[in-house]
Amino acid sequence: MRYFSIDTIIHAIERLQDYKANWLLPAFVFAANDVGVDAFVDISQLLGTDRFLDRYFNGARLGIEPFPDTGNNLLRPRLKGIPAWTKPPFEGDYIIRQDTKMWGNLFSSRGYREMRLEGLIEGEKAITRLTERFQPRFEEEIPDDFQFEDFLVWLYAFEGFPDEIASWEALRSYLLGQLNLEAFKEPYLGRFSLSDLPVEWPQTLNDRPTNEEYLAALAPNLVAFLADGGDQEEEIEPEAAEGGVAGGLADPFLAEDNPIYAAIIQGMQAKESLAFLLAGPPGTGKTRYARQIATAMTEGDKDRMLYLQFHPAIGYDDFMEGFRPIPAAGGAGVKYDLDARLFLTFANQAAKAENKDKKFVAVIDELNRGDVARIFGEALTYLEIDYRNVEFTLPFSGKKAVLPDNLIVIATANPYDRSVTDMDDALLRRFWVIQLDPDSATLQSHLQNEGVEENVVNRTMQVFKTLNDAFPNGFGHSNFLRVKTVDDLAAVWLRRVHMGLRRALLHDREKFKAVSDEIENVLKTTDDPEEAPAAPDIA
Repeated sequence: MRYFSIDTIIHAIERLQDYKANWLLPAFVFAANDVGVDAFVDISQLLGTDRFLDRYFNGARLGIEPFPDTGNNLLRPRLKGIPAWTKPPFEGDYIIRQDTKMWGNLFSSRGYREMRLEGLIEGEKAITRLTERFQPRFEEEIPDDFQFEDFLVWLYAFEGFPDEIASWEALRSYLLGQLNLEAFKEPYLGRFSLSDLPVEWPQTLNDRPTNEEYLAALAPNLVAFLADGGDQEEEIEPEAAEGGVAGGLADPFLAEDNPIYAAIIQGMQAKESLAFLLAGPPGTGKTRYARQIATAMTEGDKDRMLYLQFHPAIGYDDFMEGFRPIPAAGGAGVKYDLDARLFLTFANQAAKAENKDKKFVAVIDELNRGDVARIFGEALTYLEIDYRNVEFTLPFSGKKAVLPDNLIVIATANPYDRSVTDMDDALLRRFWVIQLDPDSATLQSHLQNEGVEENVVNRTMQVFKTLNDAFPNGFGHSNFLRVKTVDDLAAVWLRRVHMGLRRALLHDREKFKAVSDEIENVLKTTDDPEEAPAAPDIA
């Protein structure tokens, strides 16, 4: 293997510091995941976001241990918009370590927000495609004096590259090979190609400098800070503290950078909440997400997962503690014992000393279909993070109980269903609410990835848009995930949608007829697939 010298790395970083992190890094993620203008790409299902960026922006590259409380270990070169290197205690360092996730930063950064708000990218959360306006704006934000050669130096600064590589062209080709790409897409070539004016290939090293040598030259202030026992380098910038929230479905096993999962982890790390409510209309993936997150948090350990569904018949004596019949001694008759019930038993298991470092996750589906205050009783207060590990007294038995801080509650609810118990402010403030909305980008991407014919995808997206304009609170995308043909789409319309739409528009017959006629027109088939409507604009 060959290695860049420390001087080469320093000179490259000194040039990189003039370019905006909030544009350079998201664009690199998009380029590496082959996001273009033609089709939606689910980044989380390809190279990913944080798991991909960890290759190049993680302290483990130099043997730095992660932050003890969060496991985060972000390590970046000086870049514009990363102020830590311009002020104490790390002023002058060439590399900056932060207690955050890279993609969490990107989802909340100014550049990423601008891209969406200005229509430079479309889609939702991890599902993305570029618009035609992306390239000129990208080249405006990252001017033409940017040298991709400097960025290559950072990417291979500490791991090195094969001996046979002896030119920038060879190194760039090596990168593309590692990314499983033949080439970057057109919108990136203006900045992620080699410079028009040749850049001299530097002298390289046979032997890798030690981690200690790298750190002494590139981050002396960080070295001193860690030597003094510091484990929190800096307060996270406000824009990095915001979280991305996504809607839609995911595969059975969630990656760490799944937006919903990441939002929950962020809420826990920020000590905002240990109880989370996935709220949205039916068909937005709430229950599936809750189960996936429970599986991810517990590493699939079924003994640390509890699944419940609320309904009008469930009560405190089912949930916390109550009397249950058991056979009397000698088998004659029954007697009634007062004992812990489902949730309290689960909480007691989580509170055991041997389980303090393990997460226990209780999933409560259809939260607002039960009388939540009556079911939880006094335990509702102790869902709040400030009251975890605080003892309280059970009214029936008089025993002490506690909800430990390794007990995570993930609930789901349709807040628009007025036929069941409404969710009042006292209930909502106990939960960190994550809104899941009908997601056209997720649906379109899913259908395309399933190989559904374009004319069927276009019809489905048109029906989806029409219904979401008609239903007051939207209509979930998961209702359409099994559509393969126009007949499938017609069956969804007749068997899943028609009655609900009639009820929603009970007092507006004219609108119901207009919507029905529009959908029936979309469902009309011809021998020419080109006559199918184009997919609606979902930017």
